[in-house]
Amino acid sequence: MLLIEEKRIPINIKTVPMRSYGDKPREFLQMVPNGLLPALVIQDHDNSNQKRVMTESQRIMEFLDQQHPQALGYPTMLPTDPKEQLRYEYLVQLERNLFGCWCNLVFRPEPRTTANSNMSPSMSRFMDCLDQVNQALNETDGPWFFDFRKDGPTMIDFIYISHVERMLASCAYWKGLDIRSPTYGSRWNAIQTWLNAFDQRPSYLGFKSDYYTNVMVSKLNFFMIVLGLFYWGLILTGTSITLSLGYTTTIWTWLRWWF
Repeated sequence: MLLIEEKRIPINIKTVPMRSYGDKPREFLQMVPNGLLPALVIQDHDNSNQKRVMTESQRIMEFLDQQHPQALGYPTMLPTDPKEQLRYEYLVQLERNLFGCWCNLVFRPEPRTTANSNMSPSMSRFMDCLDQVNQALNETDGPWFFDFRKDGPTMIDFIYISHVERMLASCAYWKGLDIRSPTYGSRWNAIQTWLNAFDQRPSYLGFKSDYYTNVMVSKLNFFMIVLGLFYWGLILTGTSITLSLGYTTTIWTWLRWWF
């Protein structure tokens, strides 16, 4: 939703529950059989009047940005300079690394600390990855990952914030790591500035979630992972069990602002 709000794209939005919150509507599953969210439905305004469905938040954001270019009065969210495009790809991979480190820290049993450190390896890797993110933010003059849009965030900022918001809550609640604490003000100074800049934008505040919701979502996701492992364990051991668990665009999403 952040991309849509920042670019002011006219769009129809419908909400459906996450799998952990209940069954999805039949209408939605007829268009998206695997139930993936978010999903973008594109209806062509030609003789065919066909509908196309696109999933994956980053792919959807890049499509919407390309279809609403600067030439039509929309701010651009992707870099056009070749060097900045390479940096964008690096930052996308860094976000994937950060997400992976967070999942290992929060959703898996944390290994014991070693004799040489009072910090577990998974916590150390996550904090080291935050250091890399902080360094990347310090490489620009403004608070964002790129400076080509002088007055606001760009695509890569949207990709990061949706997961970082959940990291802030889950790490504080489950692991006692308060990323926004003054304790880490100097270590992650650029991340603090970046988060403060988001807190000044109405587009973000309109969809910003709270710590309780983000902690509960993490808890439900962890339960689904455990349930899934239990289910596949039964399959591997041979046990039988059944579980029920011009165009117009429409967005189906489960939360405030996946994109």
